[in-house]
Amino acid sequence: MIASNGAAILESTFVARRRVTERKPGDALLVEASAQVRAYFARRLRRFDLPFFLEGTPLQMAAWRAVASLCFGEFISYADVARAIGRPGAHRGVAAAMGATPLALFIPAHRVIGSDGRIKGADPKSVRARLAAFEHAHRVKTSP
Repeated sequence: MIASNGAAILESTFVARRRVTERKPGDALLVEASAQVRAYFARRLRRFDLPFFLEGTPLQMAAWRAVASLCFGEFISYADVARAIGRPGAHRGVAAAMGATPLALFIPAHRVIGSDGRIKGADPKSVRARLAAFEHAHRVKTSP
């Protein structure tokens, strides 16, 4: 489910139904968001390029922006995000921010993992774990 005000994506989440289509006539942003989601699942999109409207604490906003800049298959630890936003001791706050993101998939919380390389706080059958597995399996391998 993706919600838009016509100028920015306001919210997105995964829903239980297979296909949900509720578009305002002429909402070009939702058409573009849908095209980018399809390209993501076809492994043709490395990073979403959409305007987002976010509201949160300063730490949440900084964490969400940092994570939104990650590319397909690029994983980072909570501690790395905390350091990247200038709050090196805030790894728990970053974890809380990832759990509170209003933009599932677009703010890719599934790319933020524990320092041990494992997904934290998500059931192995959760959408988050499945997205991480999808990206891990299909990421572009780089030469050392």
